[in-house]
Amino acid sequence: MRPYELITLPLLWLLSAYGLAGWQAAPRRNRVLTVMWGSWTLAVTLGTPAVRRVTDALIGIASITNLLVHVVGLVGTAAVIEFVREITGRARGRVSLLNMRLLAAESFTLAVVFAVMPRPDGEVDLLTYGQKSVAGFAYWTLLTSFTAFGVAVAARVCWAHGKQVAPGPARTAMWLLKSAFLADAVYLVHRLVYVTAQQLGWRVPQSAVVTTVTQALLGLTWVLFGLAVLWPGFAEFRYKRAVVAQQKRIMPLWRLLQAATPGVVLPLPDELRHGNPRLRLYRCVIEIQDGILALETHLNSGHQARAEAALRQAGVDEAHVAPAAEAALLRYASQASSDKRDPAPGRRLQVRRESDALDGEIAWFARVSAALDRPEVLRTARDLSPGTPRRAGRQSEPH
Repeated sequence: MRPYELITLPLLWLLSAYGLAGWQAAPRRNRVLTVMWGSWTLAVTLGTPAVRRVTDALIGIASITNLLVHVVGLVGTAAVIEFVREITGRARGRVSLLNMRLLAAESFTLAVVFAVMPRPDGEVDLLTYGQKSVAGFAYWTLLTSFTAFGVAVAARVCWAHGKQVAPGPARTAMWLLKSAFLADAVYLVHRLVYVTAQQLGWRVPQSAVVTTVTQALLGLTWVLFGLAVLWPGFAEFRYKRAVVAQQKRIMPLWRLLQAATPGVVLPLPDELRHGNPRLRLYRCVIEIQDGILALETHLNSGHQARAEAALRQAGVDEAHVAPAAEAALLRYASQASSDKRDPAPGRRLQVRRESDALDGEIAWFARVSAALDRPEVLRTARDLSPGTPRRAGRQSEPH
């Protein structure tokens, strides 16, 4: 097995198997993508020397596996066109009839030319077959021209759509897709130049060199295309992981408030809960805000001033006083709510936030959550409770 096949073949089989497993529930774009991966996987598998020898022997026609590899490759090229039409919104749920007609005509013509051209045995790649032949040159011209047509159509749609894509994973994927088309164009030019030079009798490099360069360019094309397809999914996975991490950081505060004010937590339907961590995080933030509003009847400006003073006296750094004071106040208010104490007269000062945006709220609640179990916070919350002995120099705040 060639080096690039050791890398690309397992990856292609994995992607094909994954696509087939979810075929029924997958959107049309994913089905087209599965056809593309499946075609390329079959082409690479048939093209390996061991499989090619067995296939030729079973069918009994010299080099027939080469034709099968190329026809399956044409199907993959047609699938690329359909995939690009899908992701750019050009398809609108319909297959391009021109694409399908060209695929059928090209495959039929390729089979006819293959039948009349001189062919080596299955051990020799048709590309580097040294015998000059008009039919052989026509075979490679037809194969290269359809592939070039597919690349040109897909690249034109991709370039036109790429200008409208906002910065982010989608634009990165589009850039990788353009790079894949560029590598494929170099691959096609390399192959066509070699076949033309060979037909004209020019001096050309050794077959092993040509085959290695061709395979390297083809492997690079597949790797770039695979990255382009997988990158948005990888970016989405990283985004979901980051959102889940954000929710974990604020969960201690959410649990504290849920225990004190269970009525603010509303059930989330399963169809919205699963696979939508951003919605769960948003609901968690809303429920924390509602819980704080419900508990603020037990707090006033005096509580806040005493909490901040106690934390400063305990040696808390000034940068951490605000979230630590908020944590102490909410612990005190949660206990006051559980003990059914009367509301405190007056209102406390506006709570300081990172910003009014959602991410700012999350960052603030994460800082408050991190401070909930600090010893000085727990001690300050207890000192705010009625009947708790006060330290020297501190004054009581009436409720």
